[in-house]
Amino acid sequence: MADRDMNGQPGCELSVVCTVYRGERMVGELVRQVGEACAAVTPDHEIVLVDDRSPDGSWAAIVEACRGNPRVRGVLLARNVGQQRAVSAGLRHATGRYTIAMDGDLQHPPEAIPRIVETLREGHDLVYTVSTTRNNWIDGLTSRGFWWLLNGVLGVGMVPNQLMMRGFSRRALEMFNAYGEHVRNVVGITHDIGLRAKTLGVENRKRHSGRSNYGFFRRFDVLLDVVLMTSNRPLTYVIYFSFLTMALGLVLGLVTLVNYFRYPDTPPGYPTLATLLICFGSAILAVLGIIGRYLANIYTEVRNRPLFHVDRTANFPEGP
Repeated sequence: MADRDMNGQPGCELSVVCTVYRGERMVGELVRQVGEACAAVTPDHEIVLVDDRSPDGSWAAIVEACRGNPRVRGVLLARNVGQQRAVSAGLRHATGRYTIAMDGDLQHPPEAIPRIVETLREGHDLVYTVSTTRNNWIDGLTSRGFWWLLNGVLGVGMVPNQLMMRGFSRRALEMFNAYGEHVRNVVGITHDIGLRAKTLGVENRKRHSGRSNYGFFRRFDVLLDVVLMTSNRPLTYVIYFSFLTMALGLVLGLVTLVNYFRYPDTPPGYPTLATLLICFGSAILAVLGIIGRYLANIYTEVRNRPLFHVDRTANFPEGP
């Protein structure tokens, strides 16, 4: 794996890591736009394209781009491992003094690359990007709800509304690559690094072609991973919830006992009982789900399997 040159110094000035999935038609335009943005910063750059085992012809398009441009490098993963691990694979192959991670669907604007590099050169180790584009009301509502939960309720203190596009100094990148956890989320790990960081506003664009691979349930799964990997408070709230339900049960029991003696002719409250059973049963299942998710994460970690396997590379020294 390419990392540094023989003198232990960064191999180039700037690396841009892009993950590609079902992006066969986007690779050429992606390389062109990112290449132009990088050339405006420095001629000493590389573009690392990571194919997360796309079922289409993405890898063939990446190999073709590598043949036409020595600054483009390709990484084909042995199996589909998801965006978070694919980004991690690309970052481990990046050799730049400064590294930028971004999506390969051109929703993240390549024209923001010079601003990110300039901010890194000012001495910041991390650069976050937040979208200045207005979302539809559903996405906006769910986004506000998530960040309220994460920062307001759980007290994590992350940069709200941040995108996956972000910049790393070499020091920050080496710290990122040192994280070996398998339940992986780039947002959570970057937050845990700390260091000197700055936030830039960028205009998130429409996808260049195709459709997003992130539906509602997949987004929810990613958000849940962020919550569980950055905070143990959900478990604390589970304890609070158990005491609350215990108190409510005692109050309800006392009310039922008093009413039994005060109003002996009152018919049994089967509808009330059924409602309570449904409500408390649903709450108990939710609590068990939270605990189960933590246990599943622990199981994933203790197996300690590799994060990813690389099938082949292109334009790296060890590549074909």
